[in-house]
Amino acid sequence: MAESNGDAGDAPEADLGLARHTAVVSHSVVIKFQEMGLPEDFNAELASLSSDLGDLWSAQKSLTESLEALVESPHDWEAAGNHLVDLRSSIDHMAWHISSVRRPLTKITQFAYRKAAERPESTG
Repeated sequence: MAESNGDAGDAPEADLGLARHTAVVSHSVVIKFQEMGLPEDFNAELASLSSDLGDLWSAQKSLTESLEALVESPHDWEAAGNHLVDLRSSIDHMAWHISSVRRPLTKITQFAYRKAAERPESTG
């Protein structure tokens, strides 16, 4: 078995921690809307919305880390290229989820405003 050097040995543990936190973020979105009484008819949209928002949250953390790594890296073209590839990967991942989240986000948003319009106006 190869010996780990520095942070590389921590990467799987860090990735597992981020994956767990991403799952918590996604699950929190589901719980929020279930507690608010979102009808089961929206389960597919809620599943997509929560997954995409969780992954976008995770991807923005990855983008931030990659950008910080680029800025803090030595003045080495190969290292700069590697960091730019990491940035592109994060951006592409985010772009996919941004595209994917639009439809469920719109449907649940429209439902939210319909429900809000049903609410009697509060007095005082």
